[in-house]
Amino acid sequence: MPPSIDKKTIEERLRKLDEVITKLEECKKASKEDFLSDFRISDSAMHNLVLGIEIIVDIGNHILNEVFQQHPKEYKEIIEMLGEYKVVPEKFAEENVNMARFRNLIIHQYLKINLNLVYDYLQKAPDIFRKFAKHFQKFLDKI
Repeated sequence: MPPSIDKKTIEERLRKLDEVITKLEECKKASKEDFLSDFRISDSAMHNLVLGIEIIVDIGNHILNEVFQQHPKEYKEIIEMLGEYKVVPEKFAEENVNMARFRNLIIHQYLKINLNLVYDYLQKAPDIFRKFAKHFQKFLDKI
């Protein structure tokens, strides 16, 4: 393992990602009607979706910096490069590159958030986040 990879720090972030997934699964239990009408559910979902994406990008950026000496400038680049460098399967990276755009939408376009879009993303995000965690762990086990 390269000396600059801090496996403990990555594992802490993976544990936090697991907490985020648990909270998102709880939000998923709400009906779409409840999700759209109850700000506590939609706000919790948005917060944890952004947090999950931040964790994935943070771990990915650390791996790209320390193992491959790559320094992507944008979140989208991080997801793309994780596929290019086989940290995650390339097809999986391509399928999920839009998570960076989704995060930016919530963070920067907060005046125009489409809760229907958030609800739709919530339905698939926990599984996507689990797959990222699995791929990261598999990669760390190899180095």
